[in-house]
Amino acid sequence: MQPRYVAGSLLIAASLGFLIASSMKAGTLKSVPVADLRAKDNLPDSFVGQHLRVVGFVGNDPVKKTGQETPEGLVSVSNFDVVEGKAVLSVSYSDTLPDTFRCGGPVQIDGLYVAPGVMQADHVLTKCPSKYEAGQSVLKQYSKTPAQGAQPASM
Repeated sequence: MQPRYVAGSLLIAASLGFLIASSMKAGTLKSVPVADLRAKDNLPDSFVGQHLRVVGFVGNDPVKKTGQETPEGLVSVSNFDVVEGKAVLSVSYSDTLPDTFRCGGPVQIDGLYVAPGVMQADHVLTKCPSKYEAGQSVLKQYSKTPAQGAQPASM
């Protein structure tokens, strides 16, 4: 095999390896619980200025909506808290909140940690366990024997 083909093949393989490695790093966010995030606020290795994925629970205070003027016009910004134990994180989000967003519910926030205790969210993800609990109650009704008087659930 000629040296130029070997050199070309190595260059192509190294380029592909670099592209794969750099795209994997760019597409991943560090997942941090709220308590861990807030515990490092006053330490030299604080998370301020980093893009993160924060997990916790929506606080009990209602969502506050404010208007923010942008070059495109007035944008509605939702402000709410994410909590874990006694740790609290204030979040602002300028898109529509998910339908399953509710006080006390589990939430995952992707965004920029701009200052201690303050996050600017790019994405808000929630899950609603009550959706799955309803299915379990229907299953229990159908699993009863006719002697127990089971009736099919009306939908």
